[in-house]
Amino acid sequence: MVQNIAKAIHRGVFYFCVVGMTFILMMTLLTVFDVMGRNFFLRPITGDFEISKYMLVFIVTLSIAYTQQLGRHIRVDLFANKLPLHARLALDTIFTLLAVVLFSLVAWQGWEGGFAAIGLKSASDILHIPSYPFEFLIAVGAFLMFLELLLKLVSSIRNLKGGIDEKGPIG
Repeated sequence: MVQNIAKAIHRGVFYFCVVGMTFILMMTLLTVFDVMGRNFFLRPITGDFEISKYMLVFIVTLSIAYTQQLGRHIRVDLFANKLPLHARLALDTIFTLLAVVLFSLVAWQGWEGGFAAIGLKSASDILHIPSYPFEFLIAVGAFLMFLELLLKLVSSIRNLKGGIDEKGPIG
């Protein structure tokens, strides 16, 4: 049962990451067309900086959980490597729990920020793009990260109780 839930979360996170990756391509094309328009036709794309800024929200929020899933976030373990195994496992569990709490708060505040942006009718300066979809997107990305961290927390607790799990995180 837990394995099926973990697989579903991993699959969903992967698909969201694929959407984020398409925005990298679109942002690259936007930049190329903007440079071409500016240099060859003396007509840059209006609002290209704003559009790129909003595309970055897609790229970062939709890929952060997948990076967590792969275990590719930067870790500084200069001092932790000198600790005994059980202490390292305990630290890993504690920091994962803190990250779970942090990303649950980010998801909650992203949700609240989205509703606040609707109420304030917040929009970008040049193109007047409403900001609330991007606030909600931050909430979605943080929630996906929360789910991945929750799976890691379960794995960390298992490792702490019974030693190292050779498979790594659940799934």
